[in-house]
Amino acid sequence: MTGDSILGARSFLQSTKRLFHVAQKPNWEETALLIKISLLGVVIVGGIGFVIRILFWLVGLYTLPASQGGTTP
Repeated sequence: MTGDSILGARSFLQSTKRLFHVAQKPNWEETALLIKISLLGVVIVGGIGFVIRILFWLVGLYTLPASQGGTTP
């Protein structure tokens, strides 16, 4: 290892130690808000994907998959 990489690693470790010293756990209100925002994002992305799939189906670029049950021809 060169001297610069050792100094870089030492600086990184010092700043990481400082970060963990200053950081604090979120309280329950912050955690609940984070969960709500994350779920809202998942619902929005899923809704957009669903709308795009329906639009592709209406235009004819997507065919609905055959049902899994029943007999095979």
